[in-house]
Amino acid sequence: MSGTVSLRQRLLRPLVAFGLGLIGLMQVQPVRGQTVQLEPSQQAQRAAERAQLSGIETGTMWTFENAPLDYWEEAYGFRPTAEWLEHVQLSSVRYGESCSASFVSPNGLVMTNHHCARACVEAVSTAASDYVEDGFYAATREDELVCPDLFLDQLVAISSVTDRVRAAAEAGGSDQETAAAQEAERTTIEESCETDSENECQVVALFNGGQYQLYEYRRFSPVKLVFAPELQAGFFGGDPDNFTYPRYALDVAFVRAYEEDGTTPSSTPHHFEWDAEGADEGEVVFVTGNPGSTDRGATVGQLLYEQAYRHPFLIRVLEGQRDVFRTIAGFGPEAERSVREQIFGIENSLKALSGQLEGLRDTLLMGQKMSWEAEFRTRIANDPDLAAEFGDTWDGLTDIQYDKMRVSPALNANDPLFGGGDPTVMMATMLVRYLRDMAMPEAERAEEFQGEALAASEAQLRGPPGLPVQLAEMLLELRLDVARRWLAEDDPFLALAFQGDETPAEAASRLLASTEVLDPNRRGALMAEGAATLATTDDPFLRLAIHMVDAHAELLPRWEGIQAAEVVQEERLARAQFAAFGTDLPPDATFTLRITDGVVKRYPYNGTFAPSNTTMGGMYERAAAFGNEMPWTLPAAWEANRADVNLDAPLDFVTTNDITGGNSGSPMIDQDARVVGIAFDGNIEQLPNEFLFRTGSGRTVGVHSAGITEALRSVYKAEALLQELIGTP
Repeated sequence: MSGTVSLRQRLLRPLVAFGLGLIGLMQVQPVRGQTVQLEPSQQAQRAAERAQLSGIETGTMWTFENAPLDYWEEAYGFRPTAEWLEHVQLSSVRYGESCSASFVSPNGLVMTNHHCARACVEAVSTAASDYVEDGFYAATREDELVCPDLFLDQLVAISSVTDRVRAAAEAGGSDQETAAAQEAERTTIEESCETDSENECQVVALFNGGQYQLYEYRRFSPVKLVFAPELQAGFFGGDPDNFTYPRYALDVAFVRAYEEDGTTPSSTPHHFEWDAEGADEGEVVFVTGNPGSTDRGATVGQLLYEQAYRHPFLIRVLEGQRDVFRTIAGFGPEAERSVREQIFGIENSLKALSGQLEGLRDTLLMGQKMSWEAEFRTRIANDPDLAAEFGDTWDGLTDIQYDKMRVSPALNANDPLFGGGDPTVMMATMLVRYLRDMAMPEAERAEEFQGEALAASEAQLRGPPGLPVQLAEMLLELRLDVARRWLAEDDPFLALAFQGDETPAEAASRLLASTEVLDPNRRGALMAEGAATLATTDDPFLRLAIHMVDAHAELLPRWEGIQAAEVVQEERLARAQFAAFGTDLPPDATFTLRITDGVVKRYPYNGTFAPSNTTMGGMYERAAAFGNEMPWTLPAAWEANRADVNLDAPLDFVTTNDITGGNSGSPMIDQDARVVGIAFDGNIEQLPNEFLFRTGSGRTVGVHSAGITEALRSVYKAEALLQELIGTP
């Protein structure tokens, strides 16, 4: 399970959310240019009337500063001490910018997922040694290889800065002024913290701004690779088995934190001891890690927007990106290697978003969400002071969702960075801006057209297109496809992009075949002609680019205002939740350290039950059931050492813990703070927990510590690593 953070922030950071037509819960099908009604269906309303609340609808991702000691004692008969919590906190680390990990020896040894370490494994591979395919093991410290740019962050201090952040905004300011003032104050706090300490500092908005905490981290770098199984073991079953269970993947890897000198392993007195036998069914398990993001604090109106627009749009864009990268992979082995991480990430995100969308279409889930929100609103309405302060918050957020639907389709269609950036469109829009800016005094131009930056921009504009025409057409076709689906019929973009009944593919081919923008010589000539050429050009692609530049400049401030208004309303909602529930509920995920409780537990599956754990022998059986074809081909080391393997040893297992993207690599520990496994995925039933936490069939999927132990001993003969983990040969 790769982090939702990585999806949204890496692949889709430039995108503004909008989506497909109304489906499932919506009563009205959309018509281009017609405002849709964000109201639940009658089926969802009936489900709300019957819904029974569990009390943990907002999940169990507890912050360490508000650990639910009474709840744990009542649920499990376990009340951890302050020393236990501190030890668990300091034994857990954040792995780079997207995963979780933990110290598992006093000498800086760190456990995380194979799919989290793959970027490092890829980076240290060579033409002669493909460690992704073949695996890697450093039997000695001297054999360990530096992971470029990798760091580990250990949370060492937590303090509240809520009053300071809130006081930064002047009374009576606009939503944008309030959001900007608070963001500036957060930056000031972080910079001051880093100046006064040796730590990395982050002001974290919890409860959507209801609370602000200053988190201080000790950063470990460099980090070296110690062990990673071959890809076929770490990702056994490939994309078909991803987000499913039963599973048979050894999704684990080990790295080591070093001091700055790069030769001395870090001393890590706080680390998790290793339980070689792992956890049995019914046993209590805690998972510590850094869940990326959840939307459980969202209102019903916001979820209807997600269901109607944002999630389907992201799915369509990812499908288009996947097609582009698959085309690149078809160019040859080296090309395939260069994009396999991107393909993996996109396929992972597609499956996650699709599962979430199914949850958004589920009337039972929405009914339960509506019931929870009704209880929340009743608590506010029953207190006159709270009603006066917060009573209109839900309606305000619903109005914002309508504003988002009115603005975002056109903003996306005209955004040069749509879909992560199309070099051809970016070249055309850059040319338009260059021609216009060069007609102005230098001081009035954009920074990229001033001083030394101007020469670099001109060199880029005179350079080659940078993208094969086949890929350029695919990217432009994707943009035109989403534009035709969701823009109003009279939108100027459509009139400029399409002729007659052209398909998006036909329009993209025509536009690029007839444009001068792809020819560096013609581009240079246009640069010499100056801005006047924009008024007379008959180049259809360039005319579309002119419109995109103008439309995007007009729409972007409107969108930023909408976003700022939503931030302010969400903070009001969060303060209302505090007033109604206090800190009895955990905040949404923010890629900061959390601890979640659960138990090892089977679940209903295909008319029977999915077992609480699978076995080492199960991998051999699954490979045989598919004729040893990919992606269920038996890993080479497993085939070679079959006779040595204890086939009954647990391999993967499931628990009721609450995780999401970003939790990849999270340690799974028992009440004695011993490692019993490592979380690497959730099943398909767990994906809708993004919006509302339920434990019926949703499960966290982990690699069992007994399976890791058996694989290191019998499959990979990693004796030095195994001895460091368990302390005996």
